[in-house]
Amino acid sequence: MKPNQNKKYSLPVLLYHRIVNKNSVVGNHKIYVWEKDFEKQLLFLKDSGYETITFFDLQQNPKMDLTKKVIITFDDGYEDNYRLLFPLLKKYNFKAVIYLVTHLNFNAWGVREGEPRVEMMTDVQKKEMSDYGIEMGGHTRSHVDLSRLEEAEMINEIRGCREDVERITNKKVISFAYPFGGINDDVKKITREGGYTYAVSTNTGPKEFGVDNFQIRRIEVTPKTTLRSFKNKVSGFYFYPSFIKSFFTGKQTK
Repeated sequence: MKPNQNKKYSLPVLLYHRIVNKNSVVGNHKIYVWEKDFEKQLLFLKDSGYETITFFDLQQNPKMDLTKKVIITFDDGYEDNYRLLFPLLKKYNFKAVIYLVTHLNFNAWGVREGEPRVEMMTDVQKKEMSDYGIEMGGHTRSHVDLSRLEEAEMINEIRGCREDVERITNKKVISFAYPFGGINDDVKKITREGGYTYAVSTNTGPKEFGVDNFQIRRIEVTPKTTLRSFKNKVSGFYFYPSFIKSFFTGKQTK
């Protein structure tokens, strides 16, 4: 299925942040998924014949059939992405996209909001994951709401972050994630001019993938996401619930 061939279908782009396996590190913000639950989700994808792709894959093959494809994204670049996420991706032969904050070695923005301190990945860990096939993208240098910044500050955060990630990975960086979902026309313009080809939001943007490559809507996966809910989220019809049943049964809905 090519982009917009079926206007009700949209390539699922999933939004994660952290993988955890103990209560002491979760904090109040629900930006984590338990390791055991995440593995169940990967197992469902594997058993159901899904393929994980990256934005690099899309750029290289823009006419690919998008049926049973999914893009798994992780924001910020937490250390648990290397320690817990990476082994699971390798176990199931899957890929993901990780959006990196490049000038912080811990979640300073979260700590200011009362969250526990969480370390970020080292550059060596980022490079190892990149070499495996995980796409590294930009997420600003200091995790700021870009919509509140002056133009020069936006350029430093957006373009500077791309330069940082390219230095770490020795690969071209083509995708970006807006922190806090902070988007306006100026932010999108500077992101486009900053050398990116794709940019993802949180829960804003067109429902159909490919309509606006600089405000790609994502589907968040949280600790409250059941396996049944996860199946809906990766169906390609998540934004059109009446179509989900027909996707899994092959029956057309009226």
